[in-house]
Amino acid sequence: MQKIMKLLTAIIMLIGLTSGCINIKDGSFLNPKPVADTYFHRGVYKSYSPDKNYLNKNYFYIFYDENSGHTEESEKGIGLAFSCVQKNGTVEFKFGGVKEPEKIFKIKSVKNGVITGSFEDGLLLKFDFIPNTNPDNFDAVNYTKNKNIFDANRL
Repeated sequence: MQKIMKLLTAIIMLIGLTSGCINIKDGSFLNPKPVADTYFHRGVYKSYSPDKNYLNKNYFYIFYDENSGHTEESEKGIGLAFSCVQKNGTVEFKFGGVKEPEKIFKIKSVKNGVITGSFEDGLLLKFDFIPNTNPDNFDAVNYTKNKNIFDANRL
């Protein structure tokens, strides 16, 4: 029985070693390597530019998971579905469908829940994660209207 256990242990370690689950340098067992960088996770992000020409608009990116979601703007609630791939400091978006060209968002920084970067046009964009929002039923028009009412009541 001991021989079988030793053999099984050796096989498990060999499988872990070849699949990246064992880190040889520090001897840790079952320490998986990160597969890819992910910046956006399931949730709602307000997108804006610090450029003064873009302050009047409220855009939201609603992520169902790390690979898909849709956009919404706060005036009419319209937007586009998207898919995305997050890797190596970029997020490759496909807006509207698989036949559309990719729009590459280059991550500049991630700090305090704010993701900063730009698409090919170079316009700096910030994405603020909005806690306690459900991407399954988020409505940009209602959120913005209720937020403005709340902000006005605080004054």
